[in-house]
Amino acid sequence: MKKIFPLLIILILIFTLIACSISSSSISLDKLDSSNALQNEKHKDEHKENINFDASINEFLDLVNEFGAPGILDPDNSNWPRKVEAMNGIVVIDEKPERIITISVGHDEMLFGFADIDTIIAASSFSKDPNGIIYELTKDLPAISSEIETIIAQEPDLVFADPFANPALIESLVDIGIPVVQTQLNNTYKGRINDILFASYVIGQTDHVFELISVIEKKISLINEFKELFIDNIPSVLSVTYYDAYWAAGEGSTEGSIIELVGASNVASVFGVESNNMITKEALIEMNPEYIIIPQSIEWGGLDFYESLFSDESFQFIEAIVNKNVYLIDTNYFTTLSHWNIVGAEKLIEILWPTKWSEFVDSYPQFYPCMNCDIY
Repeated sequence: MKKIFPLLIILILIFTLIACSISSSSISLDKLDSSNALQNEKHKDEHKENINFDASINEFLDLVNEFGAPGILDPDNSNWPRKVEAMNGIVVIDEKPERIITISVGHDEMLFGFADIDTIIAASSFSKDPNGIIYELTKDLPAISSEIETIIAQEPDLVFADPFANPALIESLVDIGIPVVQTQLNNTYKGRINDILFASYVIGQTDHVFELISVIEKKISLINEFKELFIDNIPSVLSVTYYDAYWAAGEGSTEGSIIELVGASNVASVFGVESNNMITKEALIEMNPEYIIIPQSIEWGGLDFYESLFSDESFQFIEAIVNKNVYLIDTNYFTTLSHWNIVGAEKLIEILWPTKWSEFVDSYPQFYPCMNCDIY
């Protein structure tokens, strides 16, 4: 009996240790399960973020496929570096630009429409005009010109240039390590969207292009629907200015594209004028437009030219002058190379069909100088 008692104690100790081990294992398993649950939730959240990110990228890619953006060489590449083909050749952007400038008012207006305005560090002098479309956004920014010193002083990591930029300037900027993307700015509906998609890819800011493009599509759709009502009543329109000579907006011009967008006949194009070109006084008389629009500011002689059309006896039989259908128009919307010339089309419709347009349009999508800014 004395031998049995110690044995019982040993057995009790063994069972106690086993029980504790099982309990400890159970606690460890519970902790592991809890940790795994947290990790699973974390992965779920990360997966959700990836789904949202992929959805945004997929939407962007859908737009690229629909409208085309040939300068984007690899639209599936959403990382850095990325490579694009511009007018000045293949450009490699090593990292996301944070200090962007343009030397073109059209690029300014386009970028402010969708980009983070804090990344645009200066603006062209034309964009800073108090009468300009984006003046409120640019008035406190430094002004730049096409002089290399003013550009370098802003320490940009990307510069946008238009087709008219000095090749020597572009070469000098590239030589000192500043990437330059020189692009055409298009007049057509699809061309404008191409420009926006391309620029947004270049700067790595695609999130807000959808709203801007959506408004463009809605505006164009309404204009197309409206002009079908007047398919049998197509007025002839001449866009003309006078500086040192008469200048008409013909085929391929910005003003001509606006005339054609609203369904009117661009009489200068009919008479073989290409781009913005000089015409004679006799040609103006021969064209005999039903409407004349003058995209020339008062400061640059627009009012003087307007008055001369009525005072010059040789113009007295032109239909537009006989019926007093001559209009000074806002150059901001008729000469800019950005989506804002769609507003020029709306204003031309108001001239050609004023009451019909107001009856047709109940609510109209609006552009704002900055589509993603809270101030609007």
